[in-house]
Amino acid sequence: MAYGSASLRASRTLDEDAVSMLSAHARPSQYQAYLPDNNRRRSSEVSLANSATWTISPINLQQSLPPIPPIPPTNEPGTTVGPSIFGSRAVLGGPYQEQVAWENSTEFRRSRAETPNPVPEIRVATVTGRHSSRSPRRYFRHPRHLLEPWTPGFWARFPWWGFGALFAALLFSGVSAGILLASDGRTPKSWKLGKDNTQPQVYVSILETGINFLILFALVDGIAIKLWRQLLHGTTLSKIYDTYEGCFLWPAIVRLFKFRFSLVATACLLATLSSIRGPLFQRSLTISENEHIGTSGTMDLKMAPFPLVEYFQNNESDPRRKAGISTAFANVLQRLSSNESVPYNQSSANCGEYCTSKVKGFGFKFNCTSNTIPYDLSSFPEICKSCPIKPCQVHCDYLRANAFNPTFFSVGFQTNANTTGDPKAQALTIQSVYKSDTSCKGQVQVRTCSLFHAMTDHDITITNGTIQRRARNINSTYYEDITPPDIRAQLMANYWPAAFSALFPPVSVNVTPNDDFSGLQYRKCVAPSRNSVQQDGIANLTSCSDGTELQPVLLGNDASMIYATPSQAPESNDTLCSLTWRDPMDDMIAKMQSLAFRITTDMANTDPSIFAPTYTGEALTKLQNSWVQPISVSGYRTQTVYRTNTSLVAVGIVLSFVAVVAILPLYMGFWEFGRDVSLNPLEIARAFGSPLMDGMDGNATPEHIVIERGEMKVRYGAVERYGEERKLRVEESTRATVRTPWRGEIFG
Repeated sequence: MAYGSASLRASRTLDEDAVSMLSAHARPSQYQAYLPDNNRRRSSEVSLANSATWTISPINLQQSLPPIPPIPPTNEPGTTVGPSIFGSRAVLGGPYQEQVAWENSTEFRRSRAETPNPVPEIRVATVTGRHSSRSPRRYFRHPRHLLEPWTPGFWARFPWWGFGALFAALLFSGVSAGILLASDGRTPKSWKLGKDNTQPQVYVSILETGINFLILFALVDGIAIKLWRQLLHGTTLSKIYDTYEGCFLWPAIVRLFKFRFSLVATACLLATLSSIRGPLFQRSLTISENEHIGTSGTMDLKMAPFPLVEYFQNNESDPRRKAGISTAFANVLQRLSSNESVPYNQSSANCGEYCTSKVKGFGFKFNCTSNTIPYDLSSFPEICKSCPIKPCQVHCDYLRANAFNPTFFSVGFQTNANTTGDPKAQALTIQSVYKSDTSCKGQVQVRTCSLFHAMTDHDITITNGTIQRRARNINSTYYEDITPPDIRAQLMANYWPAAFSALFPPVSVNVTPNDDFSGLQYRKCVAPSRNSVQQDGIANLTSCSDGTELQPVLLGNDASMIYATPSQAPESNDTLCSLTWRDPMDDMIAKMQSLAFRITTDMANTDPSIFAPTYTGEALTKLQNSWVQPISVSGYRTQTVYRTNTSLVAVGIVLSFVAVVAILPLYMGFWEFGRDVSLNPLEIARAFGSPLMDGMDGNATPEHIVIERGEMKVRYGAVERYGEERKLRVEESTRATVRTPWRGEIFG
């Protein structure tokens, strides 16, 4: 018997679609054929014509049809219509479909949904008897529904990705802040890794991009949880709309000004505000030129422990030039007079461009005493102003040369260089006389200091290829002298007096009355020779010059005048009486200490030929190697470095923290869900009961929807059905005709 070409409608429930396979020991049920009438066939054709799929449930159809009267058996051979899909499963000879589990399926064939009206197969079987042979069964296996149970729980639904994004955002912010703070004081070259000299701004920019992405990701994930929790607890479409609108910046700002606050809008605003962190981080790092970078460490300093006589002697072969001093010693004196530094090349990176240190070296220990000399220039004998007779003139000349001729300023020296070997008996004695009061009557100060050889601590400065003694404090620590007695005696007898004479020419300034005792005049005297010394220690005053005015002499080329201190004298006093000097003794001692340091330093770094013929070859090398001593240095190096504004970095960190705190409340209640939620349109459509999702698992995830109906073709547009109004919607394009809407078209 042939059946009509009507489409068969499948059941829409899982119970109707599920078919269990009979076990091997099940017996076939009694089968009775049923022949539907024409009305039932037409009704079935109309109903099946509107069916959506070709999935057939034989059990449901068989149960819904009236019972089939039994067909009497016949033994006559012939052609008889065999059982169709409406027959019993036990004797069903035609093909039938059965839904089985996806993982147990061995062959997959999807129903041809693109065929609108599938034609059922017409099968004619030749029956030879009651127990005639039947064709073997064929199975068409389709994947069944993937059922997902509702499984709430804290750890089962913990949003690892969302919380991980928030944690990573804070971590990246901390790393950016660490890079910025670590860059403070570092040079651009220090960021070079191999051949890559990428600067910290690049790393901060990359991290900032990641931070913004992570915060936005966490925000979207939190909004999805917030929306689904609203739906789970019951809400209104208006609140759903507000949640959606709060995801966008401008609507969130409008709600803020309208005082319509919400967690989503607040989180959106603060997450957007946190993006200002990038400019703040970039601005916090600036480049500072000519910065002093601190350096410290040790270095080797070349300095002789005591001077050698060969350094001072002139090694000229001409006897006429033999008595002079060496060029090296002359250069040291010249640089010291002009306050120039000693050239010194050092290759230690610990010193940098400028460094300071303390070194133990050769110097002078001193012992000083002080006394005073009275003077009176306020009153002159009246008789001396007009002496008519010779005895009076002789007496007044004596007074002018002795009682009224005080020394207001004087610098001199004397030496004691015996060869007894006693260091205390070998000294250079220097003396200074100075007037400290602005008056014509008072006391003149006299200070005398004896200099002895000793070892002392020198505060030094090494900068720009030079070295110099930095401290001017004469109260230093002194150690035992190691200079051999014969060398000490030669230095005291010849070279220290010559050096002192070159640095401080022996000079004296006296103030005396005029010939008629009507006023005051000055006398300046300079020793004619450096080595011409009287027994009393004061330089020979045979070379003197007189004058009547003060200014020309004070402004002249006179070394003694550098100690003069101009002052305003009362009108009643004489100008010369108001002139004062300061004590030059401290300066002279400091300069002699600096001279000793310069000589021993220059000896270790100068041309070795000056020590010939006493020291040559291996002896000279051994001697110079012993002059190297390690010292601790600290200083700085001028470089272009980065400087970090910690305030801007702190503000950037606060912005990241505030954004994370604003997003966290959106994750409240995530443990109430029985599955992971998102804003996937398939998931939203399933939740809102879209007809396209009918028959799907109610707890289906977007991934499961794709597995079951991923091949369904849909289209958005105008849908028209017979007897129904036009609708604008998403429809399965294989079930209905979907066209592009026309301009001005209205839909129901």
